[in-house]
Amino acid sequence: MKKQWWHRTVGYQIYPKSFQDTNGDGIGDLQGVIRRLDKIAALGANVIWLCPVFPSPMVDNGYDVSDYMDIDPCFGSMEDMKELIAKAKEKGIRILMDLVANHSSDQHEWFQKALRDPYGKYGNYYVFREGRAGGPPNNWRSIFGGSAWEKVPGRENLYYLHLFTKQQPDLNWENPELREEICRIIREWMELGLGGFRLDAISHLKKNYDYEDLPADGPDGLCLAFDHINNVKGLSDFLLELKEKAFAPSDALTIGEYDNMKPEDVEAVIGENGSFSSVFDFSHTHHNVYYPEWNGDTLGMFNDYRDKLFEAQKVVDGRGLLCNFLENHDKNRCIDRFLAKEDRNPHSIRMLPVTNFFLPGIVFLYQGQEIGMRDFPKKSMDEYVDAPTHAEYEEFLKKGLTPEEALFRINSNSREHSRTPMQWDGSENAGFTTGTPWFAVNPNYTWLNYEAQEKDPDSLLHFYRKLVSVRRRPDLEETFIYGRLIPRLQDRSGILAYERRDERNRILVVTSALSEEMRLPLAEADATEALMNESELLLDNYETAPLFEKGELTLRPWECLVIRLGGKERGTD
Repeated sequence: MKKQWWHRTVGYQIYPKSFQDTNGDGIGDLQGVIRRLDKIAALGANVIWLCPVFPSPMVDNGYDVSDYMDIDPCFGSMEDMKELIAKAKEKGIRILMDLVANHSSDQHEWFQKALRDPYGKYGNYYVFREGRAGGPPNNWRSIFGGSAWEKVPGRENLYYLHLFTKQQPDLNWENPELREEICRIIREWMELGLGGFRLDAISHLKKNYDYEDLPADGPDGLCLAFDHINNVKGLSDFLLELKEKAFAPSDALTIGEYDNMKPEDVEAVIGENGSFSSVFDFSHTHHNVYYPEWNGDTLGMFNDYRDKLFEAQKVVDGRGLLCNFLENHDKNRCIDRFLAKEDRNPHSIRMLPVTNFFLPGIVFLYQGQEIGMRDFPKKSMDEYVDAPTHAEYEEFLKKGLTPEEALFRINSNSREHSRTPMQWDGSENAGFTTGTPWFAVNPNYTWLNYEAQEKDPDSLLHFYRKLVSVRRRPDLEETFIYGRLIPRLQDRSGILAYERRDERNRILVVTSALSEEMRLPLAEADATEALMNESELLLDNYETAPLFEKGELTLRPWECLVIRLGGKERGTD
């Protein structure tokens, strides 16, 4: 694998609206990111991914872009953005922006012109179709619920496509003029010194426009039609053109929101000459301990999570690097997602990030993850503000759940939990704003906050800093990036273990989701002699040393270990 600058990425995702407000309007801004750059640098991150800061009506919190070449006034100005890029660079941090290229806002100048002339130049920037039998062109369902087609105002039988909300019309990537316009926008941003882009909903650019109705998959008579809108044949042509014309000239880091990558597609997607630098490993995003299939069973869910991680790595098979993460702006907090209430403790919450932090790939943390920010369940749906969350609630009701059951499901998985304001300190509004926050602050901020953890050397924050420092250690980093992955102890329930190995190092990572001790014969990990010969303990979530005796390793409840194996075994195959 040819070495690239971005292979060393330890990223930090920021949801700007909820990160840090500096002008008292209750909305986080770019100056707030600048103010906290020291904290991000102290964590050890070298890339920041900013969720969208383009002008937007905020129907979908910025993922409905009305101007791709400016900054929304609620976040600041273009001068603020340039200052952020420059000051981050001084600290060795590169900025990624969030490119929303599948759709725009309905308030974008392009779409407003398209509505006036659907058959003209800008009409061809979007997907307009005639309806059938007095209704939409077909029965496709929007990802956010309801028909994926919206009637054009003032037109008798004309509709436009929107895979998300009706205020987010899909762009027509079949139009080469539209593609060239997107490439121009990217090039202009890269000239300002960006490190690259995270590419939103990028696997939906190509559609299979077969307008026949599909078998309904719900009581609404509609069909999600995922095979027609996701990873459709021909998508790779669009993506390679985007890379060659927009990203390659600037050596940009590009991370695609691209799921269901097949083994035969890996090299075309993230290989040496693939479309992207990396794509997110979404293999665990359907894991939630309170989903019906697990019903509070942490151990059962953990075993499935382990298997899915190794399956995803097997698909890639060393031909590229996945982007590993546990939290983002679309998922609830990992402590609440992966651990049943009775299983949450200081050891278990430290064990979680170790499970995938040292797998092959680059890695991203999400704001507040480093201090263990938690979900903020609501007493009624009236307290939720996110339109897709309300749409999901209505879908639960349509499927026969009671209002109480539907609210429980929302409280267990709403993406709003990850969007509560960052908890900086114990002052009013958690130090996020001096005004009225745009979104309710989790009341646990009085004790769960950054300032308190920074003062406590035994805090989760300091554990995350140690986690990053181990991965970034000069004599170990290349092993974590390029070394072989060797899964271990896969038949042991509650154990996720693997080795990373190259000619320099042999590193064993072991994590336990068990609430009791577990004795592991070291021979099963092929490491008995290695552990007995000058091994180095790199990371542990217990204060006392791990227990090695008589050829066995005794894992304590919820323990995680990262060990550089020593002696003559080191670095051999």
